[in-house]
Amino acid sequence: MKKFAGTGRCLASIVGVFAPLLVTLAQDVGPTPQPAGQRIATAVEVIVTGSNIPTSEEVGPQPVDTYRKADIDRLGVRSATDFVQKLPMATGASINENITSNGDGRVEVNLRGILPKETLVLQDGRRLAPVGFAGDTVDLNMFPFGLIDHIDVLKDGASAIYGSDAVDGVFNVWLIHRFRGVEIYASYGNNNLGFANDMGEERGYLLAGTGDDKTDIVVYAEFYNRAAIYSRDVDISHNADFRPFGGGDLRSRNYAGRVGSFVYQPSLNGGARSPTPHAFPNLFDDPQYVPVSSLPRAQQGFNLFDFTTAMAPVDREYLYGSLDRKIYEQYLEFFGDFKYVRGFWDGTLAPAPFTPDVFTDATNPLGISSQGISVPIQNAFNPFTVPDYISPGGGNPSFPETQVSAAPPGTEFTRGVRYRALEAGPRTDKITTQNYEFTGGLKGNLGEFGDYLRTWNWQAGFRYNEDRRNERFGPIVNNDALRAALLDTNPATAFNPFGINQNSPAVIDKVFVTTQRLGTTSLILEDLKLYGDLWNLPAGPVSFAIGGEHRTEHATDQPDALTASGQTIGANAFAGNFGPTKGSRDVWSIYWEVRVPVTSPVWNCPGLYSLELGYQERYDNYSDFGGSERPKVFLRWQPIDSALTFRATYNEAFHAPTLRDLFGGALQGTSFVFDQRSPATEFLVPISIGGNPNLQPETAYEWTYGAVVTPGKWWSPVQGLTISADFYHIDIRGVTAQLTAQFLVDHEDEFPGLVIRGPSTGPGDPFGPIVRLLLLEENLGRFIEEGWDYEAVYSFDTSRLGHGDWGTVTLRLNGNYLDRAVLQATPDAREKSVVGKFGAGFLRTGAAFGSGSFTHNRWYASLFYDGPPGSSLGGLDTGLIVHYIGDYWDDRLFTSDQKPRKVREWTTLDLVLNYTFNLSASVAQNEVAGFARDGGKNSKMKDGKGKNVMPVSTAEYNPCGRRAWLNNTTITLGLNNVFDLAPPFVAGSGENGYDEATANIKGRTWYVALTKRF
Repeated sequence: MKKFAGTGRCLASIVGVFAPLLVTLAQDVGPTPQPAGQRIATAVEVIVTGSNIPTSEEVGPQPVDTYRKADIDRLGVRSATDFVQKLPMATGASINENITSNGDGRVEVNLRGILPKETLVLQDGRRLAPVGFAGDTVDLNMFPFGLIDHIDVLKDGASAIYGSDAVDGVFNVWLIHRFRGVEIYASYGNNNLGFANDMGEERGYLLAGTGDDKTDIVVYAEFYNRAAIYSRDVDISHNADFRPFGGGDLRSRNYAGRVGSFVYQPSLNGGARSPTPHAFPNLFDDPQYVPVSSLPRAQQGFNLFDFTTAMAPVDREYLYGSLDRKIYEQYLEFFGDFKYVRGFWDGTLAPAPFTPDVFTDATNPLGISSQGISVPIQNAFNPFTVPDYISPGGGNPSFPETQVSAAPPGTEFTRGVRYRALEAGPRTDKITTQNYEFTGGLKGNLGEFGDYLRTWNWQAGFRYNEDRRNERFGPIVNNDALRAALLDTNPATAFNPFGINQNSPAVIDKVFVTTQRLGTTSLILEDLKLYGDLWNLPAGPVSFAIGGEHRTEHATDQPDALTASGQTIGANAFAGNFGPTKGSRDVWSIYWEVRVPVTSPVWNCPGLYSLELGYQERYDNYSDFGGSERPKVFLRWQPIDSALTFRATYNEAFHAPTLRDLFGGALQGTSFVFDQRSPATEFLVPISIGGNPNLQPETAYEWTYGAVVTPGKWWSPVQGLTISADFYHIDIRGVTAQLTAQFLVDHEDEFPGLVIRGPSTGPGDPFGPIVRLLLLEENLGRFIEEGWDYEAVYSFDTSRLGHGDWGTVTLRLNGNYLDRAVLQATPDAREKSVVGKFGAGFLRTGAAFGSGSFTHNRWYASLFYDGPPGSSLGGLDTGLIVHYIGDYWDDRLFTSDQKPRKVREWTTLDLVLNYTFNLSASVAQNEVAGFARDGGKNSKMKDGKGKNVMPVSTAEYNPCGRRAWLNNTTITLGLNNVFDLAPPFVAGSGENGYDEATANIKGRTWYVALTKRF
């Protein structure tokens, strides 16, 4: 009878949950009464990313992965790029430190592969300014690894809590704000035991903290330095002719001595490094030139990779301080922190190619020559006497910006002259970053105003963040100076584009320049939130959170005058000719959230052990786009007991275009393409990209559902095992993006006017070669993605075997299975599946080369052993990690035979060994601040992860003794990519021959580290 009575009570309560809500407002907010003599379990409530309501539940309604410092170390992570690439849920295209051409040293995270800007990056739950070059993503290099307490990765949309751009998920970095003692860390690593030659990597930091029950002070300083890997030192990237690997020949056709399809041969002119000036009528009658096709294959193109960095050298310095001070017990507390980051990135590219043409006229507004440059017959070094083109001069009214480059009327030209200025030296891209962040505010509890408010907490905060970047790029060509030097008839001052790099230093200094660019983004943020319990239902308290936020965003990206005028050639797409960017906006927001317990575990209700519902909503008002209100609902259901949890969410998102999307200055660059319509189009073509003030916001509809099970609560042999699986569905519409160059070429008819072609070169070329692609920001079609996230953790305590404590073994598997990824370029276009394929579909991320893949499978698995406390193995923490990226299909247009090609899977093994000296305390020991072996994590959760507690003091009071210096010292030895496996070749990637967003070119890398805690 008691069972049926309990069931009746349960059902009655469920039916009546919502009816008495308004009536019960006046109820006393107190804990649910417990039967007399029953033990009351206590747990610390914390705010988990994805909600503003604190919870003590081990399993929440939303899928969140938490990586603490020890977890990050166990992944074999050495940099932000490493960390992002090892996350199974991070896929698709993004920019990281593996990209040199069109990279800038930033590291983005792209949680679901749509676009990096759809993932919101937070620091301590608050927004940050994006990359200073009017960027739309946060650079993860701004977070020092030694200062990270933990990282929450919310694998679900969260626009209802954090705002419009949390479409794919949230990457929330929590820094250390409470610490006792001093920690000194030094590390060195190198890959000189592997295929990638030599790349030293150094890191060191000092972390110190002090305080008492009212005050917490933390200070931190770090330096990081990494040398370069050059493309020429790695087999897969040493030559842009990828035909031996199954790809195409991507060597440049722009090199000194080439005119049209002929090449000057010094051996045919007495060994002279320059052809005889004005000696023959034209190219076809000049015996000094031979067809390119007659040369050995090795001489038919210019290998850019002899000069480029595969990973550019960097150095960074960090400085941080935080203060938390209780002013009036728990009722009023001040918090504040300051972080400064200075970074330097130094990319190297091949010497500047001479393309596109520096001369235009009314007939050819985009260049008299569709490939290479045009050189006047009057040039002092022109070997020809008969022109192949006479310019009418003038400008085209449709292209007023080309008036400055118009040829003098009647000028006679030789077209199709190729050149690459080896005498000017490689181009360097030097970017200096300075990032400032300040946060301050007050928080407290309202319990002093009455017992009803004792669960109510509030927080008011302010943040200012500025990201300032300075780029110096060169040497590249000053078009104004080059035009004058090409028209020059004096051999002493004219530029010679026909010789084999025979220009004098004086001429080079006149023609070549180093350009400069300044970019700054800033964020001013004010916020206020209140959260607590409203009243008690039979199943527990109804919790709420409400808050408001105002932010001001500014972005400027200012090139120098020469760059802004469009009068340079030889720059990459990030540092090419572009106009200034300037934009700002204000956003006012209010959000609210409620969590309602429907049933309680104490009821023992069959099938409804615990049921919890939640609702979130946020209203954003943009100064440029007006208002939008989007909801999110979720449930958490435990039908039997806490060992089995089902969870589900549904949310909608609104994403306004970024300032860069709207106001990005028009930029001229180049991109690799394969043109099936014209054999005269070369692989590297000019492109124009830029913002679009007519963009509209994106909308998205998403849901997730899944389960978490800990079967050890039912069956003791599997105690310590936790398994979770979550299905996700994302449907984003009106995607704001730039088309990739290749997608635009492949779908030219669907986007009329965006592919600009030159005149036909002959009967076999009816369309004519591509002379420019227009890749402006647009509201494109639709992206639908579905897949599974899964994880299994098993922590086995050997003492359970009954033969003593031999330590703990922990196994972990974390992965993602991408089941569906569908792109629709326009609302009426055919859906295109990109799952299991290389590339980002139609989504351009700023890189000229292909990047990212939508492989079905990505996962990592680890096995770690921790020695038993109190023994000689008590300080041992060692294990191995396997990282797996599944196979996928290459871009067939770039393969050697233009047929489908499978990119093999990439599986790497990492090893790590940590040993911490925890020497036995002597009788006379006096405790001082210090740490246990695991850095204060002396409590294990059921899933094998650690839970933060107060650090354990273990240091000895003997500062001069050997034991004191050795105690609390950790020695780390690591080896990544143990078997030295090169990344699989990807023909469509272009730069360096592999997928830089997914893999790395470092090869076998070893490292050592020493950590001392006082």
